[in-house]
Amino acid sequence: MTDRIGSVLALLAAVALLPAPSGAQTYRWVDDQGNVTYSNRPPQPREVGPPTQESTPAPESKPATQEAKPAVPEPKAPEVKASELKSPEPKRPDVKAPEPKAPDLQTPLPKTLDAKATVPAAPIPKAGPTKVDELLELSGLRVQLAGLLGRVALDLRPPPGQMSAADMATIDRILARSLQPEAVYGAVRDTFRPLVDRPNLEAAAAWLRTPVARKIVALEVASSEPSAEPKVAEYAATIKANPPPARRLELVQRLDWVTGAHETSADLVAAIARGLSTAVSAAGPPENRLRPGQIEDRAAQVRARAQESLREVRTMSMLYTYQTLEDDELAEYVRFSGSDAGRWYSTALRKALVGSIGKVVEQTATELVRAVPLERWARAAMPAPHPVK
Repeated sequence: MTDRIGSVLALLAAVALLPAPSGAQTYRWVDDQGNVTYSNRPPQPREVGPPTQESTPAPESKPATQEAKPAVPEPKAPEVKASELKSPEPKRPDVKAPEPKAPDLQTPLPKTLDAKATVPAAPIPKAGPTKVDELLELSGLRVQLAGLLGRVALDLRPPPGQMSAADMATIDRILARSLQPEAVYGAVRDTFRPLVDRPNLEAAAAWLRTPVARKIVALEVASSEPSAEPKVAEYAATIKANPPPARRLELVQRLDWVTGAHETSADLVAAIARGLSTAVSAAGPPENRLRPGQIEDRAAQVRARAQESLREVRTMSMLYTYQTLEDDELAEYVRFSGSDAGRWYSTALRKALVGSIGKVVEQTATELVRAVPLERWARAAMPAPHPVK
């Protein structure tokens, strides 16, 4: 709203500075002091002095019949010569109508516009119950899923040069079809619905509609893009040389703890490992297949190894993501995340996200090992999953 008002004010100011239309009538008269005045309005009776020979300069000398009608509009403005100019008296209010001075409304505009440039506009609150789709849209999940699924695809794709071109084309086709963000978003939404607690959902939606939350979500979305990864690494190197203030580090660590951010990352790594183990085991010879307990043990081992480094990775990532937030804004985020609504929101979203990602990874890996035999995957020496930030 402020942006639109600013644009309107700028337009009005531009219109006020436009020159008068060229087709306007121009009037000329001489007052009782001999001053010649040109204007786009007729003179008032008191402004016109008696015509005298002295009051009319020689270059502008005209027949008496014309001088007796000073208010008749001339078709165009005559050329004013230097000899006609005399020291005028102080300007009278009615000789030249002053341009109305606009109120000083534009003074605070630069500050307002700068603020709006960094804070996304808050969605308009709706009357009535908040839908699950509304909450998930407010959270920025749909956009962030694209970056997350891009990392999952890297985990499932063998390194370049270790498979034939035909096999790589098949793998890429399956990954593109199976890891579509829109389809995975639908799965997350469907898993999230049974976990809904109406009072907490409304409280979480109310928070996500605030300007601070909109700013936070925008930062999280930007940080989830693949192009942000080298920036995070560069920022981490800077932080090691110039550690953040103790207050800032404490706020980030508290936020990590109350939201369970690094726990969610560890759960995602375990879900990916579980899905891969399940798909590969099912495609192998019966004598080599793993029992469900063995698959869970493997997933737990992967999770434990990943968790050792995930806390530091998450801390660095969060310091980068929220670097433009004020401490008060970050503290407000911590307070919400520690509330009943915040804890419900983080827990429910984690369950829906981890469960959905685990299922889609298992389905995708099953299709991959069916299309490309296991022996060719073994030769490709698939790497371990990357830590999910």
